[in-house]
Formats: sequence, structure tokens, C-alpha cells
Amino acid sequence: MAMAMAWAAPGLAGQPLTVSSPGFKDGDKLPRACTCDGGEHSPALNVSDLPGGAKSLAVLMIDLDAPKAKPALWMVYNIPPGQPALPENLPKTRALKNEALQLPAANGKMGYAGPCPPPGATRRYQIEVFALDCTLDLPETSGKREFLQAVEGHILARGMISGKYKH
Repeated sequence: MAMAMAWAAPGLAGQPLTVSSPGFKDGDKLPRACTCDGGEHSPALNVSDLPGGAKSLAVLMIDLDAPKAKPALWMVYNIPPGQPALPENLPKTRALKNEALQLPAANGKMGYAGPCPPPGATRRYQIEVFALDCTLDLPETSGKREFLQAVEGHILARGMISGKYKH
């Protein structure tokens, strides 16, 4: 379901997209397989309500409750809009089969980093999907700041899904 933004960087706009996952409902517990306790598999995502003119999709997953800077756990971009779904457990490589590219997570490793909250703490995680009017050209060492700067001004639509996890 399309959701109102719980977090948004300045200058990032766009109409609503619908983002869902077969593995969890918005606001529910993330599957164990998607966390540091279960293999750190990236979640499967489905995107609908794409606007005409979208040239690519981009995904950003952040830890909403981290004490500093809401670190990026996953950044994928240049996803072809004709393939508005990502399968579970994408490889932890820069280039993906569908011509999409990944960036390193806040832990410095390429691709998805599964949520791993401190013992006893429940944290919330947000996955935001952007439909863009262009493809992006980012160096493979880019971080969240560069990712957000690159999408700024190119967002045609956006949507999100969130989940939570407790160790």
C-alpha cells in the first residue's frame, strides 16, 4: 500500500508508488531470513503504480531508530521499470542480472546488510522506492548522501514499506 513518508530528505518529492513484499506486511516484523540472525537475505519487493516516463527505479533501506544518521542498509539503483520487482536474496555484488547496480551498505560491504539491532531492542526499518526520470551514474563507493543527491530532482513517484525487528 502507498504510505505517507515517515522520513524524507529535503528536496525529494513525487507522487505515491505502491510498494509491497510477499515476505511481510507494512509495519510488521521482518522475516528472520532478512536479518543478521537468518542469513541477511534482501527482501523480495513488488512495485506498482509506476508513472509513465519512469526510466529507472532506485531503492533505499534505512534504520529509522539508529542513534546516528539513519544508516543505509541497502541501496540499489538503475532497476529497469519494466521489471518492477526484486526477488529475495539478491547477490551481494555491484552488478545485478537485471542491469541494476548496488552500493555498499553502511557496514562497507556491497549490497544488502540485514538489520541487526542491539539485543533486546526493537528497531524500525524503512524501504523506500523511487521512480526516476533518468538512470544514475554513481561511483561504486558512493554512500547514502551521494545516493540521495543523485535522486534529488529526478523523482517522479515514491513509496515505501517498513518493518521492524528485535534480536
